[in-house]
Amino acid sequence: MAAILRPAVWLLRAGAAPRFPLFLRLLVGGPGRPHSAICRPAACAEPVAGALLSQARQYAIAAEKKNSLQEEPTSSQRRIASQFDWALMRLDNSVRRTGRIPKTLLQKVFDHACHSGCPGGNHALLLLRSCGSLLPELKLSERTELAHSIWDKLQQLGTVYDVSHYNALLKVYLQNEHKFSPTDFLAKMEEARIQPNRVTYQRLIAAYCNVGDIEGASKILGFMKTKDLPVTEAVFSALVTGHARAGDMENAENILTVMKEAGIEPGPDTYLALLNAYAEKGDIDHVKQTLEKVEKSDLYLMDRDLLQIIFSFSKAGYSQYVSEILDKITYERRYIPDVMNLILLLVTDKLDDTALQVLLACPISKEDGLNDFGSFFLRHCVTMNTPAEKLKDYCKKLKEAQMHSSPLQFTLQCALVANKTDLSKALMKALKEEGFPIRTHYFWPLLIGHQKEKNVQGIVEVLKGMHEMGVNPDQETYVNYVFPSFDSVESVRAILQENESLLKSNTFAQAELKSEAVKGNLEYVLSFLESNTLPISFSSLRGSLILGFRRSMNINLWSKITELLYKDGRYCQEPPGPTEAVGYFLYNLIDSMSDSEVQAKEERLRQYFHQLKEMNVKISENIYKGIRNLLDSFHVPELIKDVNMLVERGKTDSPKLTSSDLESTLEKLKAENQPIRDVLKQLILALCSEENMEKALELKAKYESDMVVGGYAALINLCCRHDNAEDALNLKQEFDRLDSSAALDTNKYVGLVKVLGKHGKLQDAINILKEMKAKDVLIKDATVLSFFHILNGAALRGETETVKQLHEAIMTLGLTKPSTTISSPLVTLYLEKDDLPAALEATMDCYEKYKVLPRIHDVLCKLVEKGETDLIQKAMDFVSQEQGEMTMLYDLFFAFLQTGNYKEAKKIIETPGIRARPARLQWFCDRCITSNQVETLEKLVELTQKLFECDRDQLYYNLLKLYKINGDWQRADAVWNKMQEENIIPRGKTLRLLAEILRNNNQEVPFDVPELWYEDEKQSLNTSAPSFGVTDFQKDISNACRRKRNKDAYSIFLKAQKQNVVFNSETYSNVIHLLLTKDSFMEAMQVKDFAETHIKGFTLNDAANSLLITAQVRRDYLKEALTTLKTALDVKQTPSRLAVTRLIQACAVKGDVESIQAIQKMVSGLEDSIGLSHMVFINNIALAQIKNNSIDVAIENIENMLTSGDQTMEAQYFGLAYLFRKVIEEQLKTALEKISIMAERLANQFAVYKPVTDLFLQLLDSGKVDEARALLQRCGAIAEQTPIFLVFCLRSSRKPGKASTLKSLLELIPELTEKEEAYTSIMKSYVLDNDVLSAKALYENLTAKNVKLDDLFLKRYAVLLKNAGESIPFNEPPESFEFYAKQLKELRENPL
Repeated sequence: MAAILRPAVWLLRAGAAPRFPLFLRLLVGGPGRPHSAICRPAACAEPVAGALLSQARQYAIAAEKKNSLQEEPTSSQRRIASQFDWALMRLDNSVRRTGRIPKTLLQKVFDHACHSGCPGGNHALLLLRSCGSLLPELKLSERTELAHSIWDKLQQLGTVYDVSHYNALLKVYLQNEHKFSPTDFLAKMEEARIQPNRVTYQRLIAAYCNVGDIEGASKILGFMKTKDLPVTEAVFSALVTGHARAGDMENAENILTVMKEAGIEPGPDTYLALLNAYAEKGDIDHVKQTLEKVEKSDLYLMDRDLLQIIFSFSKAGYSQYVSEILDKITYERRYIPDVMNLILLLVTDKLDDTALQVLLACPISKEDGLNDFGSFFLRHCVTMNTPAEKLKDYCKKLKEAQMHSSPLQFTLQCALVANKTDLSKALMKALKEEGFPIRTHYFWPLLIGHQKEKNVQGIVEVLKGMHEMGVNPDQETYVNYVFPSFDSVESVRAILQENESLLKSNTFAQAELKSEAVKGNLEYVLSFLESNTLPISFSSLRGSLILGFRRSMNINLWSKITELLYKDGRYCQEPPGPTEAVGYFLYNLIDSMSDSEVQAKEERLRQYFHQLKEMNVKISENIYKGIRNLLDSFHVPELIKDVNMLVERGKTDSPKLTSSDLESTLEKLKAENQPIRDVLKQLILALCSEENMEKALELKAKYESDMVVGGYAALINLCCRHDNAEDALNLKQEFDRLDSSAALDTNKYVGLVKVLGKHGKLQDAINILKEMKAKDVLIKDATVLSFFHILNGAALRGETETVKQLHEAIMTLGLTKPSTTISSPLVTLYLEKDDLPAALEATMDCYEKYKVLPRIHDVLCKLVEKGETDLIQKAMDFVSQEQGEMTMLYDLFFAFLQTGNYKEAKKIIETPGIRARPARLQWFCDRCITSNQVETLEKLVELTQKLFECDRDQLYYNLLKLYKINGDWQRADAVWNKMQEENIIPRGKTLRLLAEILRNNNQEVPFDVPELWYEDEKQSLNTSAPSFGVTDFQKDISNACRRKRNKDAYSIFLKAQKQNVVFNSETYSNVIHLLLTKDSFMEAMQVKDFAETHIKGFTLNDAANSLLITAQVRRDYLKEALTTLKTALDVKQTPSRLAVTRLIQACAVKGDVESIQAIQKMVSGLEDSIGLSHMVFINNIALAQIKNNSIDVAIENIENMLTSGDQTMEAQYFGLAYLFRKVIEEQLKTALEKISIMAERLANQFAVYKPVTDLFLQLLDSGKVDEARALLQRCGAIAEQTPIFLVFCLRSSRKPGKASTLKSLLELIPELTEKEEAYTSIMKSYVLDNDVLSAKALYENLTAKNVKLDDLFLKRYAVLLKNAGESIPFNEPPESFEFYAKQLKELRENPL
């Protein structure tokens, strides 16, 4: 040991503890010098020189590159930021949902980043950090190889790396157990002029320790000591591993004692390192002893820690001990993704049997009724080429354990998709042995794989395999998957006959008939039909014949084939007979053509009709009418004659006057005995605007007989503003006598309530509220806020009866919905008096009456401060019972934090099963920032480190905001190191904020800063000193924007404008954004015009531009909206999906196809970033064409997209619901008839069912139940589109008034009643509509069928019954709606 530590002897101080080896004394630091865990700036760290330099690796970047790079345009930075947000969202969603990232998703994000040109530093960090343990489905070497390829590619694209990227690469190396030279790594960092920081050294120590190189670790540790860098628990944990892998378990165990000497208590991570060390040695006894020791301490090992121990045992070859660790796992729901990832990791390492053992031990599927929990395991086994016999055994065990309802079928599906032919055949044989039918379409994925490569022999082998399985290829198999790979059908026949794969049936012949018909080879078709001896359904040939007719111009063949089909009994045996069959064929033939095609073929069609007439072919009257309407719309009236009926096309279808001027005019008119009402009203309004109350009241008294309603309204408002309750009430009474039916506007009513309540006229104030309800006065959000201020003002004045009675009146009359805001004055009354029992009772009473808990946090904080344990228990019991245990825990956690009881808060947040609630955490962060509570916010961030699904970056961002306010750069710099230790990927806003703090304090920024998309204008253009300070204006307008006070913000802008004060670009963007959200369009435009004339290059940010587009569309300024969109895109902004969609829809209503197509070109390539579906353009272009009476063009375009060979979108995603809805809403009967025919044709001829199903649902949704029923009868395949119906049910259940629609759907499609999504949605809809009777019937029907109902369903039904005052026939689930909704979502997502 002494020899190993010799290079670090010079670092030792006198008096080091003698009982430990030298290396351990180095950590202790000697008596009187306890280890410091305070984070220090990493900028002072220097790279290790001299002895640490050796041969170079490839991963570095020249620092000069950063200086030589030209500054990117701000628009490019904006696009990079947008792309990073998109990438972060995609990867973060995957990690949150499953705990891992699929390689395909990572590759897609990587390709997207490369496509952007020059990915930013955050992009690179995100991609690198995803190449480690988040890829359990890849081998360790493949993960590292992927990380290297990403590093090299991004470097080539010009990405600038900093220390965080090197640290991320180190972390990937550690997670992937990649062997590398730490000295080479440091050398390359030094070459790139990147200074290592504390995190770098910690990870290099871990790298040495992973291979048992204590000497190498000692060098790095010694250097850290010279630089006074803190040695954290992570270093000690690495040393435990290092000693263990060096074969020195005694010193590995002694590390825990060293930690205590250094002033650091060993935490869960250190004990986990020790447990893994024992597991690698196969020492189960020491593992058990250590686990018992941890259990007896205050520490807590989570399920994911125990899973790591299982992996260590398994990988070291001691799988026999896995079961003993499995017994200790609690299988909390939040750790299920970790269990799944362990299973995947074991399969990747060829430890399949152990993986299955872990899977079978997981109780989740048994508890929650899930039938597919083993899918991920089986899929990965297929990927890793697990032998067929093993897979069959696994499937058998999963089925016996009820962990999968159909494991063999699922495994077969995975094998087929992966194109594993041999495995697929083996699994099919196993299925067949179990009596499961093997379907033709099972072989299609295999055929597609060979078809892409034109592998004729492979196709033949698959057909042989089908023959062996007793499966006959159908016509679709031959036409779509076999024939395209051969030169001709004859060559197919010859090869199959040679290989004895051609079955003796008429299937091949009929497939050949269809194939030749589609090519237009009508001679073959006629010959086949004449010589054929077997019955063939005419309807099965219809689609192929129509395409053949359109591709052949031989009218004689048209006629002969039609006559044969009409007269030969072999082809029209099915009802309703040849007349209907041929008539429908003719209708579809004409309908399949565009108007231009019909006009071009007019003579041929005429000849065709004449020949059919001579052949005595008949069609029914009803179908004739349809053909007539088609031909009429195609503008070929002569053809209508030839169909034996000619039908005439139906036709459905001044300078402003001062108050003095007005007064003179009034007196003159009065003297001349002329009417004075209009002038009197103008004068009253002018005096009110001048706030001249006395003069206005005098004028009213003088000319009372000529007063009008508008004049009284203005006077009432004026008196309220002047706090004149007496005159305001008298004027209101006179107003009522003049016209009792007239109503004031909302603000005047609110002003009356305020002034009357303030002056003790409580009953009069309540009467005003009653009048507001009776006259149906519009209540806006601003009105509700005014109610709050009235009540809160009374509460602060201690006016108990005023608050209670006014609040009761507002709630009873239903002037607003109950909320914590409107009810909080009821609690404020008692908090101001320090009457805590009464305050708590008021809060609880509000929940009993209105289901809200106003000021519960403030009440709890007061109770904690006063030590009122009984009242705290009472409050917590109440919250837990009414809102769920999770809500109670957060309320208590925040109260303890707020009052400085951090130990108690820690116990609360470490409660097993607790999850992050982002909205609640952000609320508390905002509260801390507003009140400048640094310590409280720091404790929040510290205590939530291991909180499940916690957004750590957001919490650190809030902490940095507070540090910025206080100018505390040292703490901000320490945050940077903490984030790296936690392996957090900082967002761009976090890095910018941290960089700003460091720069403001003249400190070096240790990372590459992502730039904003605009240039901040820091200086006012006017150098003169205004009377009111620029900073004061800036502060006031920023506060107004933050508090959403649009009128205050606009008023401050006007004042600043008068004093020539110019704000920066961001401020103007924020003001414009606020004004647009409050529908103050003209004011927003005024601010925008001012900013553009005073700030060079001013541009709105993307959020404000999106709102501007929406506002312009709302006002029908479509040209201006198009210009705004183009401007935004020119500066590389990403407009919102809502803004672009609204603009497209407005253009469609105007019939402006060109503008929609122009928008489509503008946003090309940005669809993913915007979240814009291609269907938005398809639907709206079609609607615009219909508006222009180009219905046929619209239909032809849609049909071509769905039937052509090069489809840009899969048919099941081709949704036309919006188009159908608009056509139905606007009663475009001709268009509706034609698109209905199109939808039916696509379903009947091309098996494309999405359009006709969308039409069916839109007819239902618009109340046209009979039409929907008729459509269902004509096209029965609609009933089979269950996934579409379930999505419709889920969406409809979110809107009130949709219960009747869902009822009708279930009546027409009764099979849906048994689907969980359907009955859950309709119950939700009944609850939304307060339909108790229907809800009861549904519940009784489901319980009679013994359907297992989830807690969310029961909770909804229970609340509905409780609100209706009826008894609940079961125990109501105790938690909140949010709790059960989230639980159900996880239940569906995680096991997949």
